[in-house]
Amino acid sequence: MEIYQLEYFIKTAEVLHFTKAAELCFVTQSGLSQQIKKLEEELGMPLFKRIGKKVQLTEAGSVFLIHARKVVENVENGKQAIEDLNEMIGGELRLGVTYIFGLLILPVINAFAKTYQNLKIVVEYGTTEALEQKLITNELDLVLVISSHEIELPIQKVPLFTSNMVMAVSKSHSLASLDKIPFKKIEDVPLILPGKGSNSREYVEVLFKKYNMKPKISIELNSIHALLQMVENSDWATIVAEKALKGWDNLRAIQITGVVTKRESYMLTIGGYQKKAVKLFMEEFRKSI
Repeated sequence: MEIYQLEYFIKTAEVLHFTKAAELCFVTQSGLSQQIKKLEEELGMPLFKRIGKKVQLTEAGSVFLIHARKVVENVENGKQAIEDLNEMIGGELRLGVTYIFGLLILPVINAFAKTYQNLKIVVEYGTTEALEQKLITNELDLVLVISSHEIELPIQKVPLFTSNMVMAVSKSHSLASLDKIPFKKIEDVPLILPGKGSNSREYVEVLFKKYNMKPKISIELNSIHALLQMVENSDWATIVAEKALKGWDNLRAIQITGVVTKRESYMLTIGGYQKKAVKLFMEEFRKSI
């Protein structure tokens, strides 16, 4: 049973004339008659009495007309709701971000929420792999990550920026005067690092293992904001993507030498239909960086 069959039936029931109904539905009379016949066969009862050129509803037709009108009305209401949603940018936007983006995304969210007041924005923090999985299972609409592994279909990626991993210290730190530091020298520096499982932590762990280093990791924190705040007010250092230091004027970024430090960041979506809010947010976030 198709919606257009119900529409043909309703129009014919209203005008009680197959030719006129066909004209109003912009189909041939034979095409309309054929579809109504299929509808009757599916229902197992005739919907019209055909007496010469005259048409009358049967008892079954009168009963079915009530329900057919409700079905078509509900479909039209659904279409209208979607159109309204697109115009008003309502509903819910579910964002997944790795910890570095927690700082970069807040100003955009603030401005976006003020612009689209009918939209509810939900932000979830997590590791790259966990967020990718939630994107695949439709628990998230958009994911922002720095990723070191290949991203495969059905996930689609939009490049954002390249950011170098740096050692960050407070401007009062004894190493703050340095412009560069060899990666192996970091073994002697007390560190605060993101918790295990984060992409940034996995990145440095691979390097520590590769160079047989035993770093002095004093504290682990999953909150990048809290981590940078502690570094800002202490003699500890950390290793983060340089983009994460945006707005932290009391921290100094020291370039790391001897290893590859470039990391690529992406916006991730699932291919196919995208919410209008997703597209608009992607545009706004790209402008912000």
